[in-house]
Amino acid sequence: MTVAYRESKANYSGIKPDIYEIIDLETVERDLYNILSDSKGCVREMCSHIMSAGGKRIRPLLVMCCGLVFSPQSPELVHAASAAELIHMASLVHDDIIDESCMRRSRPSINKLWGNHFAVLCGDYLFAKAFGILAQDRLLKSMSYMVEAVQSMCRGEISQAHDRHSTRVNMKRYYERISEKTAIFLKCCCMSGAAAAGADIRSLEAVGEYGLNLGLAFQIVDDILDFCGNADIMGKPKGEDLCQGNITIPIVLLQKNHKYAEWINGVIQGRAYPENVMDEVLKALEDSGAIADSFRAAGRHISKAKTSLKALPASKYTELLFRLTDIVKSRIK
Repeated sequence: MTVAYRESKANYSGIKPDIYEIIDLETVERDLYNILSDSKGCVREMCSHIMSAGGKRIRPLLVMCCGLVFSPQSPELVHAASAAELIHMASLVHDDIIDESCMRRSRPSINKLWGNHFAVLCGDYLFAKAFGILAQDRLLKSMSYMVEAVQSMCRGEISQAHDRHSTRVNMKRYYERISEKTAIFLKCCCMSGAAAAGADIRSLEAVGEYGLNLGLAFQIVDDILDFCGNADIMGKPKGEDLCQGNITIPIVLLQKNHKYAEWINGVIQGRAYPENVMDEVLKALEDSGAIADSFRAAGRHISKAKTSLKALPASKYTELLFRLTDIVKSRIK
């Protein structure tokens, strides 16, 4: 995987360059390649393609940072971080199959290049690698958190499929779904790192609360950017979630607006989104204040995440966790 590793380092930008001077994620990156180095043939090609796409590595970052709050870096902590990223990679491969997505991080998806059959098995292979590492290192507490995360993501994906093109998705249902699909995984990453470092129960609860609210904010911001973000940076067209029938917080809030409720429900039921209709949806979201209200919702979770950090020991890693909340918010300019 030598070629892929060089390519991935070029794409390995992260959120802010200085964060990766504080957290040694290059060690995690090398560990990921070592874990996947025994793959052969088509499996090797698919793994190389995934790794060379890079990514922010938010999940291993959270594992590492939450662990380093309580103890120095250890091989076990690095492996826990790698396992979290492998699970994330596997979930993305399976998500692209379900959503019939042709692109991932501005590159052709695994299912586009190799087909659904190989893509399913590639995702399964990555899951197996992740849990194999956790079992090998006897990171049983970390493993229990990752099991919880995978179970939750599956429930969330099923809920999302069930709710596609539904006009009955309310805020309660939306929050249940994004908790299961995104936030609980980030919570479990934080708790996995802290557990690998020997944190006590009170600290585990604090980092879990932090991760959950960070995850909720992260997903809400993602759902806002789906409508108003830069398509090139996002790696997908604007309004892709709505076109897929996934009803997110800006649309839920627009449905609550009497001026737009009947119209947007008709659009959703019509299941057709030509460019002129999508332009009207984007304008309605701005004019109704749905985008601004969604942003405020993300802000409330960021505040909760910051509050939970007060229970942790003061350190440069705790400060970094604090900074990450503002970085999530700053994704919307």
